[in-house]
Amino acid sequence: MNESPVEPGLWDMTITGTIHVPSANVNEPVHRNVHVCIQAHESPAEPFLPSKHGHCRITHAPMANGKEHWKIHCTAPHAVVNQVGWIQSLPQTLDSHWRITETITGPASYTTETTMQMRGTRIGPDCGSVR
Repeated sequence: MNESPVEPGLWDMTITGTIHVPSANVNEPVHRNVHVCIQAHESPAEPFLPSKHGHCRITHAPMANGKEHWKIHCTAPHAVVNQVGWIQSLPQTLDSHWRITETITGPASYTTETTMQMRGTRIGPDCGSVR
């Protein structure tokens, strides 16, 4: 992967979207702000990627306009999660759009479909207690 143009430090991320559960006719809006520490030479996607301990396959490729396309496929007993999205990162800002489909195949089978947008702004170089 190319070196990220984002400046390391503390970032404020606004996450908005909708969680849809077709079988239950549920549409739940999502809106939250989180602070994230992006380390030097770290992709802005890194804090949001699945942990290295799961059964996940992650691929990414450059797109036009400085965007990077991501596909994440994770499996667990009784669940499959697919995420497809892109991230466009600049030194002080980032924009990201995702579609996440989670299929649960346990005793209570259902599927959730989540659309999510993340917009980030760098607050400063010091992450403080955020890691």
